Amino acid sequence: MKTRILSILLGLLLAGTAAVAQPGYRGKKLTVQANLLFLPALANATYGRERGFTTFNTTGEASADYALSKRNSLGLGFRRLRTSNINGYSEDGYAEIEGVSDSKVFANSLELQYRVYKRKSGNIAPLGKYFQWGAGMLFCEVRQPGTGGATPFQMYAFRMGRGRNRILFDRMILYHGWELSHVVPASGGEGPGGATFYYDKDPLTMAQYRLWRHSMVNFKIGLGFLAY
Repeated sequence: MKTRILSILLGLLLAGTAAVAQPGYRGKKLTVQANLLFLPALANATYGRERGFTTFNTTGEASADYALSKRNSLGLGFRRLRTSNINGYSEDGYAEIEGVSDSKVFANSLELQYRVYKRKSGNIAPLGKYFQWGAGMLFCEVRQPGTGGATPFQMYAFRMGRGRNRILFDRMILYHGWELSHVVPASGGEGPGGATFYYDKDPLTMAQYRLWRHSMVNFKIGLGFLAY
């Protein structure tokens, strides 16, 4: 009898240990989120507003992450943004040139994201604080006002950041964090280094410069759910 009881207790202990060792929250490893990246547009106008403390550069993102282990997860993301490329300023960057309008810049990107969760009590993917590294491909175009034409181009993105996931009601995920990015041209233009300010007359190079500044630093917030 004692041997049987001991065997049952040992079996329950081993089962509990195995459950703790598994990644995921209550067995759920796949999370789906909608995120917003933003930063005040102090130096540049956005798609529809002039620069200022109440104007924000924004990027929308839909992402999915899968917990590979207790400390690691791998994710895919899709991002979309639009903004204005101000090429109508003089060399000091402040005097507007009459008759020159803003061109519009659009970008969609596919992202690969890798997260490492901190070794801390209560942290187990997808719950807790983590560091994130990522890379992406941007498919962009710049549209000149009055011409109706669009010039397509591509850029590579390299990203790193830090964030924290909180789980609400055993189902929803609340996310907040920050991100640093560097983008470089994959086709056409001279890239960020080819334009010193908005008085450059090459719309393609200026669009690349605008996206570089737009992506450099961002805060992130998001809401999602445990899918599987």
